[in-house]
Amino acid sequence: MNKQRQHLQKYLALGFMFFSPFSAAETIQGIHFVHKDWELACDNTGTCRAAGYQPDDHLDRPVSVLLQRAAGSNPPVTARLKIDSDHLPAQRKNVNVSMLGRSYGTVAIHEQTGEGALSGQQTQALLRAVQGSAPIIFTADQAEWALSTEGASAVLLKMDDFQKRIGTASALLRKGKLSNAGVLKIQPLPLIQIKGYSRGIAKRLDVNAAPAKQLAEQLKKPVNKNQCWTLYEQNYLPDDQMAIYPLNRNNVVVEAPCWRGAYNYGYGYWVMDKALKQTRQLVTASGSSFSEGQIFASQKGRGIADCGSQEEWAWNGSRFVQTYRAMQAQCKGFAGGAWQMPIFISKVHTAQ
Repeated sequence: MNKQRQHLQKYLALGFMFFSPFSAAETIQGIHFVHKDWELACDNTGTCRAAGYQPDDHLDRPVSVLLQRAAGSNPPVTARLKIDSDHLPAQRKNVNVSMLGRSYGTVAIHEQTGEGALSGQQTQALLRAVQGSAPIIFTADQAEWALSTEGASAVLLKMDDFQKRIGTASALLRKGKLSNAGVLKIQPLPLIQIKGYSRGIAKRLDVNAAPAKQLAEQLKKPVNKNQCWTLYEQNYLPDDQMAIYPLNRNNVVVEAPCWRGAYNYGYGYWVMDKALKQTRQLVTASGSSFSEGQIFASQKGRGIADCGSQEEWAWNGSRFVQTYRAMQAQCKGFAGGAWQMPIFISKVHTAQ
């Protein structure tokens, strides 16, 4: 688990779509929204995360701010700053904050992660500043980073809309006199148990051998050529293999190459009976790995610093269910993304 995921789980313990209206009793459908230099991800608990970056003409000075707010009556907005640590002066752990024509003190930056938390006063000033047109400036010695405000208002308005705050006193932009009683209520983190999983030694097949070709005919049935063209065209690389992972007494997980591109590759993952005669579930045709009863997918986008998406599934005793989904659209110089931007989150543990 990387440090961003660890930070996300710690925070949860403390506290390219449009979406349809839903009642508080219904499952919350997460959203992802991008406008100019800002993006938004809201997850199934009702928590929203808005990330802003430097403008494109400052790509040599990567900087990002993450604004996070839970659903509920009127929870606070928290803010974190991230600077590419490679550009931070070696002896400087604090950066100065300038916005709205004045100084707002400093933010302490962790020398390894490049992250730091803004104070409540700094966060409130930041919320006002991002609604204007002047950039927000962070400085350390002779170095300077400029946070763009382009797109911030649209993203914050979308956050208010998702959390049903527009017209209420708790709205960030369009405040009003409506009661907060109707805002989106926070939903509990889903608990997903990995059950009935038994470790074992994987069996590997040469994709050009007869057993693999016979298996491929079974694998193609629930997946079309667009999803898994490697399997259909048998356009394999020399090192390609199929893998059969034990799952439990009755089932296995089959992994086979499905597609590849300039930046990515995708494996298909199927649940089959031990005799490899019946396909019981196609989990994904764009996976990356299988381990300990879980399937992981990580795909790069074509943006600067390889933005992309992540998905995870866990075996619940009868099928694989999704446990995590996130996407980053604007990495802007942060390798792999400055922040985790989840659309669906859960707590996964292995049943005893």
